[in-house]
Amino acid sequence: MVIIGALFLLAALGALSASLGLVALPDRAVRERLVGEERAPAEPAGKRIKQIDKPEDSVKYVTTTGMLSRIERNLLLAGHPAGWSMRNIILAKLLIPIPVLLFVTRAFFMNPTTVKVILGVIAIVVSYFVPDLLLKSRAQERQDEMQRALPDLLDKIVITIEAGLGFESALSKSAESASGPLADEFVRTVQDIRLGMSRRAAYEALQERTTSEDIHSFLRGIIQAEVHGSSISGMVRVQSQEMRMKRKLRAEAKAGQVSVKLLGPLMVCIFPVLFIVVLAPGVLNAFDTF
Repeated sequence: MVIIGALFLLAALGALSASLGLVALPDRAVRERLVGEERAPAEPAGKRIKQIDKPEDSVKYVTTTGMLSRIERNLLLAGHPAGWSMRNIILAKLLIPIPVLLFVTRAFFMNPTTVKVILGVIAIVVSYFVPDLLLKSRAQERQDEMQRALPDLLDKIVITIEAGLGFESALSKSAESASGPLADEFVRTVQDIRLGMSRRAAYEALQERTTSEDIHSFLRGIIQAEVHGSSISGMVRVQSQEMRMKRKLRAEAKAGQVSVKLLGPLMVCIFPVLFIVVLAPGVLNAFDTF
């Protein structure tokens, strides 16, 4: 019965997450919104929370101001995907623990023991933070994808600049011909500039929408090149080579960590079986002898 109840619980959580738009949402809506809409200059994050996405004042009884700031930050890093909003996330944080609480009450608290009570409390607390974890995971995946796509997009920008276009036009053409979150962010940056935002402010706004140090370095280089009047095409070419080398070094570093990460499964799953197979006959013979 416990297994059947757990299966029904997982099905209910999956249906709830899908209905709230927290699972398996496409990114094309984000790109359509970035390419197709004209947006005013970005407002401070706290003001956006208050005016657009923040629920009623009763939310203070559900979460804290710091948690709201983290949710808004992760929404920004995730690109504000369709279906993900502050209201939906707060609603999910309220609704997801309800079936978990019912299941825990039926499975653990009817015949309570210390271990069951601890496990039940942990399950309820974890279910409350499930939307935050899903959002943070989505934001991290998007930022990793942006960082991986940077060298290739920089190569396109270099080729376009060498073809005779200015940097802003090259950035726009390269971003519109590419796909992915980094291209979407560059499209948004170009639109911000065309709507009247200064170049430096648009680049700094893009820095706020990413945690990738490579993208930050690229944008700092652009800002410095514009301030000092140096060649942007040369700077972009150097940055492209540097980013490609960094990507190669990161891949080599991850490859070097594989042997260390395999040590845990080997120690837990494989070595004990080998020890049993190798040592068991000798141990049994010793028992027979003595």
